[in-house]
Amino acid sequence: METLRISPKYTSGDWTALDKKDAAHWPKAEKIVRDRLHGRFLHFADKCLKDEFSGFVVLSIDCLLVETIQQFIDGVTDGHGASARLFKECLKGSRFQPDFDTDKVRGDFYRDIRCGLLHQAEAKNKWLIRRKQATLLKKVGSDGYIIDVGRFHAAIRDSLEDYLTLLCKPESSDLRAKLWTKMDHICNVRIARGVLYGTDTSAADPSA
Repeated sequence: METLRISPKYTSGDWTALDKKDAAHWPKAEKIVRDRLHGRFLHFADKCLKDEFSGFVVLSIDCLLVETIQQFIDGVTDGHGASARLFKECLKGSRFQPDFDTDKVRGDFYRDIRCGLLHQAEAKNKWLIRRKQATLLKKVGSDGYIIDVGRFHAAIRDSLEDYLTLLCKPESSDLRAKLWTKMDHICNVRIARGVLYGTDTSAADPSA
């Protein structure tokens, strides 16, 4: 019997055992967040990227992570109705610059790639997904774009690393407080789920 997992290696009990006021506990907090986002998502996108026809699936995973990372940064526990704002806010980050430097290009990417892939399994309008180009994003004419999936995936991975690095700094008190809000919410959901379904995960997906 065990509490339900919040990442491949950790359960909700591992998180709730931490004390946010204890500096010695923050390295483990960082490891849990890393294991959740890398172990459940980035790890598989890394593997998929090796296949030459994986551009759509890798970008789909990455688009999921764009919004998720921003929810962690902002301490958002219910992103309903806030997807566009969260997504575009994350794309303002330094790892996506100067390619995503305007609200228009961020909005176009959200609508045509994020929503296109996640809702219709296709890139919308005049977007192309390519690899090994010189820039993350290439603009073609007035409304065409070519996105480099490898460079975009690297930007996601680096953005997560930047965030995790900041979490390890004691001066990042606001960022830490928002993370705690987010993770407490995640754990409370897992605990309630365990009460409802029982905590024996032997016959279920261990990542549930």
